[in-house]
Formats: sequence, C-alpha cells, structure tokens
Amino acid sequence: MVLSLDAIDNFSTLVNEHQVFVLTCHTNADGDALGSTLALRKALVNMGKKATVVTPDLPPTYFSWMPGFKTIRTYEKETELCNSIVDEAEVIVVLDYSDIRRVKTLGDKLASVTGKKSIMIDHHLDPIFKADVSFSFPEACATCDLLFTILRKSSLAPFVDVDVATCIYTGILTDTGGLSYNSSDPEIYLTVAELLRMGIDKPTIHDNVFNNKTVRRLKLLGYTLNRKLHRIEKYPLSIMTLDAKELEQYGYHTGDTEGFVNYPLQVKDIIATAFIMERPDGVKISLRSKGNFPVNEFAARYYSGGGHLNAAGGNFSGTFEEAVNTYNDNIVEFYAKWLKQQSK
Repeated sequence: MVLSLDAIDNFSTLVNEHQVFVLTCHTNADGDALGSTLALRKALVNMGKKATVVTPDLPPTYFSWMPGFKTIRTYEKETELCNSIVDEAEVIVVLDYSDIRRVKTLGDKLASVTGKKSIMIDHHLDPIFKADVSFSFPEACATCDLLFTILRKSSLAPFVDVDVATCIYTGILTDTGGLSYNSSDPEIYLTVAELLRMGIDKPTIHDNVFNNKTVRRLKLLGYTLNRKLHRIEKYPLSIMTLDAKELEQYGYHTGDTEGFVNYPLQVKDIIATAFIMERPDGVKISLRSKGNFPVNEFAARYYSGGGHLNAAGGNFSGTFEEAVNTYNDNIVEFYAKWLKQQSK
C-alpha cells in the first residue's frame, strides 16, 4: 500500500500540534469500525493525548473484550455528554466511513461544529467527507489495515503497542471473513506477521470473534437458514430476510445477525446473496458475492449503498416489503447483464 508522504507528514503534524481528539465510526459498528477507532485511541493516549471514541449507537456487546471498549461513549444514549466531547475536541477523526449520513444524528452534530481540524481514514468507495487530512484507499482490505500502515509511517509509530495491534488484527480478521475474501494481497499477511511479532494473542482473538455467540443468536441463525433462505430458481442467487416481528420473537440484540449474510455462499454454485433486515431505524441490506460479481454496484444502484466488490450494503427508505421486492425484481437482470459482459 503506497501512501502519500505529504499526507503522512500532514497527519503527523496535525497529531503533534493538537491535544484533544474525538474518534467516530459508522452505525452498527463492526470489528473494523471498532478496531480502527480503539486502535487509534490507544496510540494517541500512549502519546499523551486525550482521545475519546464516540459511536452513533450502541456497539455490539460481543466486542466488549476489545482493549478500550469500556471507554466508548454512545451518542444515542449519552447525547449531552457526547456533544460536550465533540465541542471540546480540537480534531475530529472519521474512521471506516466517508459520509456523515452513516452516523445518524451524530452526523448533524459533526456538521454543525466549526473551527475543528479533521482526519478521514477509510477504505470505502466514493468518499464524500472533506477532511484536512484524508486517507481513502478502497483497495485496503480493512480500515484497520490502512490505519496500521499510517501508524507505522507516522509520528505515532513508537506508541503502537500490543493493545493497538490486537484492535488492528480484529478489524482485518472481521472485514475479510477470517481472511477469506478481500485478502489476496500478500502485503496483508506481512502485516499479520508483524502483528504476531508484536505479541497479539491470535487464538484468543479468533475465539472471541468467532466463538463468542449466545444461544439466542444460534436459534435465530437456525431459524433464518431453515425458514428464510430462498434460492432464486434457475439462478446462482439467493436471499434471506428477517422482519421486525421475527427479530422481536428471537429477542434480537444489536449484532446478533452479524455474518448471517455469508452463509449462503457456502453453497457451491451460489455466487451472490442478500440479507435484508427490518430495523427500527430503517431497512438494512447486506450483499455478498464470489469471484468478480460486483455487489457494490448493485448496492449503489438500488440501495443508495456501496462497499467492495464482494461485500457491500446499503439502506432502503421505503418499506421492508419494497426492499425485498427491489432485490427480487432486479437481481436476475443485473446478473444476466454481468454474465453477458463476462462472455465478451
């Protein structure tokens, strides 16, 4: 990963010249969002800075083992406190997102403040957020991967410890499905080797990430695979859905459906799948694929979303039924056009 030396220098200068930082990530925070914010927070704290992670909503509790998790402040639950944290900050850092619409009402607060410096570190396509220092690398497998490169090359390098490395590895691990997709660059494995040399406890991290589920979640997964997984006849495509009533029936907690979307790809001849879920704040769509089937293009076209070639998502402003119908009505035609392009 080749980063601009000017951008690295500007990052180091901004960090050196300021003392108070607020670190933000997107809603429904995943391992990469939490990993990048908590990693940068710990490096800044080690440097003697004041740094606070503010998430738009409650982060999943199954990440509570991560170093620094208990220091996270949540905007939807602690709005007044978080407003004061943002007001006090000299620098706003945007991690793992590039559009303030991805942080709900926290975005309104970020957009309203003036006189702050800003940093953006992200690996999603088509960034919108304009920062004083920006690192936007869609080719990075995870924001944590990009952040680690920045940290190693900047003035923060001496302050990267095993806690920082643990958070970085968690982000890389979760955003690649256990190094199964978006992870063909040999440099990723050199990064993992370096993290291991720093002393991360790889078996424990894997256990915490993949074997840290509840009986409630397993029952919901079983129901989803048994009753809600549908293959589109005659095509290598599938869909799973869960509405609000079904989620309530299984006592849904934030993060319970993390990773559900990946299961249909275990079927040998399915190359693309969707998971559509009705949440109180709207309809969420997750898309996954194999090979070079571009689910990020489908997400952008129909769900105001985006992401990576094999892992993308979006939101739908209409009803749950309309979101499901949008997928069913368009995915076959999208697949047929893609297939035609492959034959040229």
